[in-house]
Amino acid sequence: MTKKILGIGNAIVDILCKVDDNFLSEHKLVKGSMSLIDEATAEKLSKLKSEKITSGGSAGNTIAALAQLGCTSGFIGKVGHDDFGSKFISEIEKTGAKFFSNSKHEKPSAKSFILITPDAQRTMCTFLGCASEVDENDISEKAFEDASILYLEGYLWDAPNTILALKKAINLAKKNGTKIAFSLSDAFCVARHKTDFLSLIENDLDILFANEHEARELSGNENFAEIFSKNKNLIAIVTKSEKGCSVFENGNFFELPAEKIEKLVDTTGAGDAFAAGFLHGLVNGHDLKKSTQSGNILAAKIIQKFGARFEEKELF
Repeated sequence: MTKKILGIGNAIVDILCKVDDNFLSEHKLVKGSMSLIDEATAEKLSKLKSEKITSGGSAGNTIAALAQLGCTSGFIGKVGHDDFGSKFISEIEKTGAKFFSNSKHEKPSAKSFILITPDAQRTMCTFLGCASEVDENDISEKAFEDASILYLEGYLWDAPNTILALKKAINLAKKNGTKIAFSLSDAFCVARHKTDFLSLIENDLDILFANEHEARELSGNENFAEIFSKNKNLIAIVTKSEKGCSVFENGNFFELPAEKIEKLVDTTGAGDAFAAGFLHGLVNGHDLKKSTQSGNILAAKIIQKFGARFEEKELF
């Protein structure tokens, strides 16, 4: 089996800032959520003291980690003619992943303010800029010729033009025998696109990643298995922070405990790192339990540091 994994996502640069709970209350932000902001709000937030500025984006984080783990990886995204765009491309290519895009955009590149409270929870305020401008011209059939997995993030559904590009990618994946993996991304994102996501789960997906809040929003209750069992080919993983995760496949499920950690620093990118560990295991022929353990290990590593990207030495 080829080990190439192709991701499509919002190309975003993360600006990590420490704030207190009062800051979230004053700005009417829900802890742990992702809110879309306009350029004026981004300008105001840029006055916060930053702890770190690094490339991010949900699918981008996963693809970067997969490349560092040795998988042949590619990322399709959109950046502008600016420093943030150049930073995103250089940092993802530094991992060994290939960046695919039709062209740079006239709009500015995306940036996300990652607001970290003392309890290590992250709340995101994201200015999408041109990241949501991925279109059908960016989706090349050639990229799918040797891809074993296509990885998509739910955040992409917030832009109508991008949905057309994603549908093209899904059709190309099916045509080329490429498995389709999908992350629900955020509970509010699920609420906005619940009907579409349920249709994807039932008809298109092979692998689904969700945390328990997203899964609960999707199902309306705790009976996740009822939704997942509608697709007999689906492997669904529901992560539950320190409580570990549940893995569902064809009406059956098992649970694994979370890895022990020394100190929780920043939960940014935990789900992205889990997806990287799981997919790396899967394309290397590991069984579901071992692949899930790999996901737990990477998630535990990323939440003990600031930011959602690994240095190469941190993965081994």
